[in-house]
Amino acid sequence: MRTEFEEYISTGMLGTYRPEAATVKRMEDGSVDTIFTDTAQTDSTWDREMLIEGRVFHVTSVFAGEPSATPTEKLLALIDTELAKESHPA
Repeated sequence: MRTEFEEYISTGMLGTYRPEAATVKRMEDGSVDTIFTDTAQTDSTWDREMLIEGRVFHVTSVFAGEPSATPTEKLLALIDTELAKESHPA
């Protein structure tokens, strides 16, 4: 496995996605969290900084506590909405 410096020299980025560097943690409710060494978690957000071509980018991912629907349900709702738009011309 390459060091962070070798990764930076090779890609020009710090904090690149390296699944082999992740830690997997089983939660009390049976779910699994994947944790990367350059990522900090606070409540429902994940924060990290990435250096890309000499510029620092602060990236925050926000996750809802409980999803309102599954991805499949959301996709089906989108399809239904698009079909409804097509059948009712403006």
